[in-house]
Amino acid sequence: MVKLLSFGAVSAKLPLLLALYFVLANSMSGQTAATIRPATDVKRPTVGVVLSGGGAKGIAHIGVLKILEEVGIPVDYIAGTSMGSIIGGLYATGYDADRLETITVGQNWTKLLSDDISRTDLSIEEKTEEDIFFVSFPYGKTGVRIPSGIISGQNIENLMNTLCFPVYKIRDFNKLQIPFFCVAMDIISGKEVVLRDGYLPDAMRASMAIPSLFAAVPRDSFLLVDGGVVNNFPSDHLKEMGADIIIGVDVGYKNPDPSDSYDIFKIFEQTVFIASEARMMANRRLCDIYIQPDLTGYNSSNFSDADSLIARGEKAARLQLPALYKLRDSLKNLSAFRPTKPVLPAVDSVLLKEIQIHGLDKVSARLVSGKLQLNLQSWIKPAEIRSAINNVYSSMYFSKVTWELQPVENDKTNSQALLQINVKEKEGGLLRVGLNYNSDFSASILLNTTFRNLLIGGTKLSFNLGLGDSPKILASYFKNNGIKPGWGLDVEGQNMDIYSYNGSRKTATIDYTNIAVRLYTQSIFKNSFALGGGLEFEFENFNPLVGEALPESESNRFYNGFLFLNIDHYDDISYPTKGSRLYCKYKLIYAEDLPFDHFLRFQYEKAVPIVKRITFLPSFFAGYSSADSTASMYQFYMGGMNRLQISGLLPFVGLDFMQVNNRVVTGIGANLQYNFWRKNYAVFRINAGSSAWDLTNLFMQGTGMLGFGITVGNNSIIGPIEITLMASNLHHDLLSYINIGYWF
Repeated sequence: MVKLLSFGAVSAKLPLLLALYFVLANSMSGQTAATIRPATDVKRPTVGVVLSGGGAKGIAHIGVLKILEEVGIPVDYIAGTSMGSIIGGLYATGYDADRLETITVGQNWTKLLSDDISRTDLSIEEKTEEDIFFVSFPYGKTGVRIPSGIISGQNIENLMNTLCFPVYKIRDFNKLQIPFFCVAMDIISGKEVVLRDGYLPDAMRASMAIPSLFAAVPRDSFLLVDGGVVNNFPSDHLKEMGADIIIGVDVGYKNPDPSDSYDIFKIFEQTVFIASEARMMANRRLCDIYIQPDLTGYNSSNFSDADSLIARGEKAARLQLPALYKLRDSLKNLSAFRPTKPVLPAVDSVLLKEIQIHGLDKVSARLVSGKLQLNLQSWIKPAEIRSAINNVYSSMYFSKVTWELQPVENDKTNSQALLQINVKEKEGGLLRVGLNYNSDFSASILLNTTFRNLLIGGTKLSFNLGLGDSPKILASYFKNNGIKPGWGLDVEGQNMDIYSYNGSRKTATIDYTNIAVRLYTQSIFKNSFALGGGLEFEFENFNPLVGEALPESESNRFYNGFLFLNIDHYDDISYPTKGSRLYCKYKLIYAEDLPFDHFLRFQYEKAVPIVKRITFLPSFFAGYSSADSTASMYQFYMGGMNRLQISGLLPFVGLDFMQVNNRVVTGIGANLQYNFWRKNYAVFRINAGSSAWDLTNLFMQGTGMLGFGITVGNNSIIGPIEITLMASNLHHDLLSYINIGYWF
């Protein structure tokens, strides 16, 4: 709905108001009405724009600004609260309406308005664990910890810092291209705080910190939250700032309709804005032109409808075109009339003079610098800083990582900058839970507890306990130094049933127990590339259970050295749409009174988007082992759909779990993945390969395998829920495989 206030009807009163303004201006300088100078010599009245809060609905402000630019209305001051502070602050910085539209429409709002880290950005040593747990609980000495807000603001602050990069030197908001202020509330005193200076991204972030939803922002002695609680439409402060004519855009509070449905976001919105309703009504009366877009059907969470919200703002402003043109024409006759779009300052990079890291206690600066990978005395762009901050945050050692550029004193080049990084280390522990059911191992539950920075800064202590038919335990302590070599100690144990086959017929079931202790070093490059090696002691026991011609029970001890290369760029572990994975491991195996054996495993797969919703997933695997029957678990076992990273187990569609056993294997895969509806997928699978006891016989007649299948699945919150039907030339019967949850 668009309103032209009766008490300030511009169409009737603007000429009278302007004439009165000219008379007063001249009388104050000692002149009479008879000696008024020509209008072209009179300083024109100033125009201020005030933008209310309203969550996602505040995107409609951009549509109004587009029309103001189209008409040619000069904007001398701009102010806002909450989402209005974001739009207003960026407009004051130099982003015109078209650029603001591009930013908002192209934004991934789901990621932005959360603290989540995409799998692509996760540090590689964290990807595996993040892939298998679906729920987590932070806890400390006093039990489960409750944060000051559901969202700390990590991602949105990183974006605000990036967008405000061109004006990082400006700390007085009156010196922005358009003078600006925004409003917040001090949650401690309950008083209004008008933010006119400081670091612009912090001010905008504080103004939109909806209580309980976003974490409060500390500033001096204040703890700031959303200004909509006290003043959602600050036209009063805009008038005090010097605006003679005020154009107000209101997307905030409206009288509730009892028939409306109320989700959590709408309840938040009403709770925040209803407290300042009386003041809002008074501030509306200060507007000369008041625009209230019709946003029926939208609420504060509809960020994905950015294009529609902007269109609603445009429509509302166009209904005010007669008043806007009259205002423009009245101002045109006066001096100092420059109706120009804001222009973003041409600062696209700075010379990095110094990096300061604040907030470190247990975590070493070495880890942070290893993750940043920024070089002093080099030119850097805002996107590079944003990526570097993501690298540090994705290490999982910090609950928040923010940054601020500061000018360098006595900088004769006027291009140097100091990068200040503020970190908040994680405290306490994390309890996580994973669930899985599959046709090979039945149901199991995985419990994990993780502590960071325990005993030594930059470390992660993790305990995994898998309960089910195949129990397992893993205790891991890892010191992360980023690109510089770190070190780790793992203790792992597992028990599972393994099988012997004669062709496609299962001939024996053997109880297998494995215990391993590993000491290793590892370097991590750009979050997705890990290179390392170490020493391993491994004990294994075979206890035959049922079958034909059962072998004797046996136990073996191995002393191994190993090297590994792990690269993981996948955006999703279950149904990737982009990225690739490569895993390569070499082991030198030694057992008492036996010669050294060699074990080499290589796997590569890639996600290639074909068209929207369809992804091609080619893969290649190969393996070589010199181990004989004494070290049989260092041979290769192909078959099934399990993706377990255990020695020589390799999945192969159309075969039973571990159906084919040999020392030399190679194969390819070609999957076609179709996302047919929301998070539901169909995957057409094919594998072709060959296996032999010796390398020279790998491609002899009779060594080939061909399998194919189809999977239908849903990428649920607990992991993939899927059923696969498959067959192969070595198993002519139709096989089925069911999996629920992530593999572990």
